[in-house]
Amino acid sequence: MSEWEVQYWIGDGEIQDIPYSKYWDNEEEEKKKAFYVLDNDFSRAEEYLQKTGLPRDYKRCLKAMKKRFGKTLSGVGMDLAAGNLWMVPLILNSGPIDRLYCLEYSHHRLLKIGPNFLKHHHIRKDKIVLVLGNFYDLHVSDHSLDFLVLVQAFHHSEHPEKLLSEMKRVLKPDGVIIITGEHAVYLWKGYLKRILMYLASKFFSKNLQRRLFSETYDIQKIFPKRDEIYPPDPIIGDHYYTLGEYQSLFRKFDFDTLHLKYLRSPFRSFVLRNN
Repeated sequence: MSEWEVQYWIGDGEIQDIPYSKYWDNEEEEKKKAFYVLDNDFSRAEEYLQKTGLPRDYKRCLKAMKKRFGKTLSGVGMDLAAGNLWMVPLILNSGPIDRLYCLEYSHHRLLKIGPNFLKHHHIRKDKIVLVLGNFYDLHVSDHSLDFLVLVQAFHHSEHPEKLLSEMKRVLKPDGVIIITGEHAVYLWKGYLKRILMYLASKFFSKNLQRRLFSETYDIQKIFPKRDEIYPPDPIIGDHYYTLGEYQSLFRKFDFDTLHLKYLRSPFRSFVLRNN
């Protein structure tokens, strides 16, 4: 029995029906990653976070949110797709947090690895609720949460409008959402790469292609459809959105939006305020 409060908002059969769950709910895959800390060696995880700059980007979101919206994190919130719970200490140190729901559908990440992070950082048990669930179906009342946090999570949504609708439902008026760790992609770069691949496939022999690019191309259309430029990853479920596509989604749900992109970061971040 877990020493942390655990709520079950989803059954095992429902988890198996979630796209990409075969990868994310697979502990053998997790063992290959930096966050597999069951041996209590946190050095690889710390190196990964230092390399990616995710904590730095999150702290910049907090600073920008305070400057732009006059808001700090406080009250009751939720870490959506919380993974191995490495974000929990950062969130709890962001302001006067009363309670944090940590929602994740991977059993081993939430209930096996995550508690090691909580113990390592001496997280108080009365602050945390571990939730096995799906971020499209949040079992909390309308307008009951002060904030939501998504780190390397939003782009895993197969249905971003459905996710935004559910976040809008549970968020209080003037509540805030921090979204960080999103891919920074540029459509023009994708089309340029596609054109170059098309030209290489038409004018270079297969042997020359292999020598120059270490692979060969067979591109039939020089101007493909949008999803052929940045298709979703079929295994881990990464989706790729341009800045304009993000902003269009957020406008549709009437969020005040702040976009953050720093030169040294490979990621985009957003702060949304509910109207």
